[in-house]
Amino acid sequence: MPLLCPDALSSVAYGTQAILVVLASAGTLALWYSLPISAMIVLLLTVLVISYRQVITAYPGGGGAYVVGRETLGPVASLVAGASLLIDYTLNIAVSAAAGVAAVIAALPALLAWRVELCVLVVVLMTAVNLRGTRESSLTFGPPTYLFIAMVLIMIAVAFFQGKMFAHPAHALLPAPVVPGLALFVVLRAFSSGSTALTGIEAISNGVPLFKPDSVIRARTTMVVLGLLLGVMFLGTSLAAFSYGIVPNAQSTVLQQLAAAIFGQGVFFYLLAFVTMGILMVSANTSFAGFPQLASLMARDGWMPRMFASRGDRLVYQNGILVIGLAAALLLLIFQGSVIRLIPLFAIGVYIGFTITQVGLIKKNLSERSGKWLVMVAMAGGALLTATVVVVALATKFLEGAWIVALILPLMVIAFLRIQRHYKAMSQELRLPDSEVRPSGKAVVAVVPFSGISRISQSSLSYALSISANVVAVNVSFTDQAEAAIRDAWQAWAPDPSIRLVVLRSPYRSVTGPVLAYIDRLQEEFGEGHVLVLIPEFVVGKWWQYLLHNQIGLLLQANLVFRKDIVVAMVPFRLSGR
Repeated sequence: MPLLCPDALSSVAYGTQAILVVLASAGTLALWYSLPISAMIVLLLTVLVISYRQVITAYPGGGGAYVVGRETLGPVASLVAGASLLIDYTLNIAVSAAAGVAAVIAALPALLAWRVELCVLVVVLMTAVNLRGTRESSLTFGPPTYLFIAMVLIMIAVAFFQGKMFAHPAHALLPAPVVPGLALFVVLRAFSSGSTALTGIEAISNGVPLFKPDSVIRARTTMVVLGLLLGVMFLGTSLAAFSYGIVPNAQSTVLQQLAAAIFGQGVFFYLLAFVTMGILMVSANTSFAGFPQLASLMARDGWMPRMFASRGDRLVYQNGILVIGLAAALLLLIFQGSVIRLIPLFAIGVYIGFTITQVGLIKKNLSERSGKWLVMVAMAGGALLTATVVVVALATKFLEGAWIVALILPLMVIAFLRIQRHYKAMSQELRLPDSEVRPSGKAVVAVVPFSGISRISQSSLSYALSISANVVAVNVSFTDQAEAAIRDAWQAWAPDPSIRLVVLRSPYRSVTGPVLAYIDRLQEEFGEGHVLVLIPEFVVGKWWQYLLHNQIGLLLQANLVFRKDIVVAMVPFRLSGR
């Protein structure tokens, strides 16, 4: 529970609020619709629990949407699932950080002016902790998880026994109130916003190997427990918020308003704020584990850059951690740390993953002729519901930010396809035509660009002579006087006679252009041999001194590195560092 469930459980902190914020725009009478919307979301939760129990059985090694899509629906479906999961992980960190900071601000309003800075600071600290390789453990994550569950259930129970939840007779609650100006569009927006309360319930199916012994049985049981807890907490919070007349505002969260209404602003109120912050941080931390793991798996399959497949010196996928931390911080800056502004981006990626998982599992059962018709009917209904959530979220929240996910997701899939195509083309190009081909030596001409006779040119030419007997020293002069001066100095210096001096004229005072043109001509003349360009480079003692040197050398290197059959090397010359 503490390792795999905080993502789902913590969504209680913002799920009901997301519904009420949308409905409140149509007036306080519209808040009644939070009850049927919450009931519909709990029904969807029930179907998802049934579906993911089947995923656990079918994929005891861990069956995320990417794996299910890859094995049942083909590469495109798996890439859509992978992209949606990567987006979901990133948004989970941003939303969790924003919601956690909002909970603390509700208890300490003086911090409101620093909301964005606090959100980014939280992400930076969590990124640093994960880079250090801190291992997840129930001892660390248990207290905030169980304390949050207990405090929310206590609030619901007290509200129940106080009688506020039944202040209105049932016959008065059942007819939907007539709300002038309330459109179906608003209700659908509220439903898609509240659907984010179900994010994270797939985590148990991804972490089945963690349950030992009897991993499948224990994981399926935990899925039921999670479904019951999440359903009771979410529906109870929505019912209590309606009963106590909670109206969302920018200064306090719905959960904190509910705590203040039931217990007052005492110890419980302040403790709940920091416990909510704690479980949301634990929830965000699961994404710091999930994103790098999924990126590593996709990199090994050839869909993502290979840098994501390697672990760092602390045995963590540090590149994945850095990327998701940076992306989450950027989202918080763009959306000013607002949970309500981030929520429209959240549901789409999550529910695409839900839909692909259920459709893939239905196909798997049909191909294996499992005979689980009732389960498949439930999963088909679940897939229809989750696909509906995707459509509703896109339609109702497109201009609020959903267009970003709608744009980024296909771009990510296209990028994955291009990455794999590149890797395949590279592998084909590098493959030897037959096993009899052996390395063979070729003649080398070493080219050393230099600006004048000095210790650095002497060092570079000495190194060139140790590699090849065919060395060319290339100088670029802008005037007749400069050319005459360099030839006279060369003759007076009288270096090894095997070194050829080539002086290039540049009437337009360009250095790189004439050198590149000369190397192209030399390569044509030299034929099958190697052209080695040795670029002298100063190594200085202070970082800012690098800004004063090596500019032309870096330009030459940047231009030459993309030319075929040319080898570029930097020859360092260390200065005293003053």
